[in-house]
Amino acid sequence: MRHKNIFLYLVTTTLVFFLVVSAYYFSKYQQTRQVVIDQTVKQALHQLAYSEREYSGVRSQFISIVELLSHSRNLYDYILSPTDEHKAVVEEVWSSVATNQKWYTQFRFLDLEGMEKIRLNYVYGENKVYNASKSLQDKSQRDYFSYAQTLKENQIGAWGIDLENEFGELVRPYQPALRLITPVYVQGVRAGYLLLNVDVWYLASRLNYSPDKRYRPELLGESGFYVASDDQSKLFGGIIVDRKQHNLAKLFPDSWQHIRSTRSGSSMENGTLLVFNQIHLSPKQKFHLVITFDPQDLQELAQRDINDLLKEASLVFLLMLAFVLPATLLLVHYRRRSIESQLARAALGGMSAMIISDRYHRAILVNEQFTKLTGLNQADIESKNLLKNLLGDEQLEQTLEVFEHVARDQLWEGELTIPHAQGGEPVTVIGRVQSVLSPTGKVSYYITSIVDISDRKALEEQLRVLSERDSLTQLWNRRKFELELRRQTTLVERYPDMPQACLALLDIDYFKRVNDELGHDEGDRVIAESARLLEQILRETDFVARIGGEEFAIIMPNTTLPEAVLALERLRIAVELEPSIPITVSIGVTDFSSDSTRSYKCADIALYDSKSHGRNRVSVCASNEDLA
Repeated sequence: MRHKNIFLYLVTTTLVFFLVVSAYYFSKYQQTRQVVIDQTVKQALHQLAYSEREYSGVRSQFISIVELLSHSRNLYDYILSPTDEHKAVVEEVWSSVATNQKWYTQFRFLDLEGMEKIRLNYVYGENKVYNASKSLQDKSQRDYFSYAQTLKENQIGAWGIDLENEFGELVRPYQPALRLITPVYVQGVRAGYLLLNVDVWYLASRLNYSPDKRYRPELLGESGFYVASDDQSKLFGGIIVDRKQHNLAKLFPDSWQHIRSTRSGSSMENGTLLVFNQIHLSPKQKFHLVITFDPQDLQELAQRDINDLLKEASLVFLLMLAFVLPATLLLVHYRRRSIESQLARAALGGMSAMIISDRYHRAILVNEQFTKLTGLNQADIESKNLLKNLLGDEQLEQTLEVFEHVARDQLWEGELTIPHAQGGEPVTVIGRVQSVLSPTGKVSYYITSIVDISDRKALEEQLRVLSERDSLTQLWNRRKFELELRRQTTLVERYPDMPQACLALLDIDYFKRVNDELGHDEGDRVIAESARLLEQILRETDFVARIGGEEFAIIMPNTTLPEAVLALERLRIAVELEPSIPITVSIGVTDFSSDSTRSYKCADIALYDSKSHGRNRVSVCASNEDLA
């Protein structure tokens, strides 16, 4: 009987503990699923925040490019004089932007009637630009042209996202595009419209990137139709009838209402988790970034934790059968996962160069992108001061500034120039240093990220040079000359005792005869040879610019008026004796005053005097002469 009671007691105890443990592990199962969902939401929101920042940065870049191209001197020259030469310069600039940026599929300039005047097509897969001058179209009936007519001066609008349409038919294969539009004004008068088509698929593939495909966002319009997704078969249901069933508003109506009314968050409907965020590619166009996890995705994400939980439960049950009471006392041990460490590993494997350093800024861990960018690997920089090794002693002042800023605000972000360890070209980057604090408020470590922006800097410099150089002669253009003229007169005004400087205007005599009798090609050659001769004879310190068709300007620093006359006489004679260009030149020269308008007028009066007295001569009009 006693043994029977012991047996019943053990069985009862075992069953009680079995039920208790079963209830416990069932609860743990529910908690594990919820933790996985919460963790998934948090990681997805981080991905969406990254994509939102990238979209915002690209939007700023779009605005900069549109403003730069719409106010380009080359485009103004074409509008004022629509010659093939001016058109070719505009196309060259656009082609450079297309191949370097890769965001755009089309560059177009439309006149006020909606007719395409210039058009370039860019194909990303081939990395080629195609001139579409022979297939220009009338876009006056398109909705986006009507929208363009409503835009004001310096206003940039966006139209779309919709599918490319050529000659009234959808382009196959389907090509989605976002159109950036701005009116172009010349001398205060609207002259046409600049349109840039953004490649939505390339944009989404770059900005929605995630190492885990399940965390790649999809882009939806305000009606719930898909605009960008890895699954292209469900895109543009609002335009393609066969795909109209792919609409988030119909598939998940309750979640869609939440998505439309909330800027960022998550929603669960029918076992499917949706994590979302709003973005604006233009002030009036709202889009939604959505990451969708169906029940199978959630099960896969939780499976490893569930398997661990099942293994643990099985072991506990076996221990309970052998050691009922001891096993219950030991059932307090289980493994917890660190969300923070998972996020850190995900960041280190991401697209940016990442470095984790201790509270003394000594490097602990770097990722592969850091090695590619700087040429330094883990062994080269481990336990060394990060910024000091990156920037070197030459940038010690900036290094100290970063340290002070991070110590004060726990965050620093700005532009840096990093020399390459293997002797390569220096790299321009955007750097971000952020401190991670312990629960006591002390710095535990720093996370540093750097993003290479060298290509963007090179493009900006190339566009700046193109905007300041004359395309035929490669001399400075009129815009650059006017800046230099104002700078020189400002120096005279601020430093009246500085060495004298002179301004000369040079005009090719009877140049119209060259064009009329020998043709414009010969005229261009004469201008180019004249420019070459000017640079060859004048000093390296002299500033030479082409400011008109056959007119040149010369700024001669540290030169008195008599010295300038002698130098210009040598130049005049050299041009007259040059056998390759049978021309002569008239020159007017003056000394600089503190008034740029007066200085230019004096030189122009002197030039007129040379022309009035037979040409092929140098005339002088001093800045202190009476111009009345």
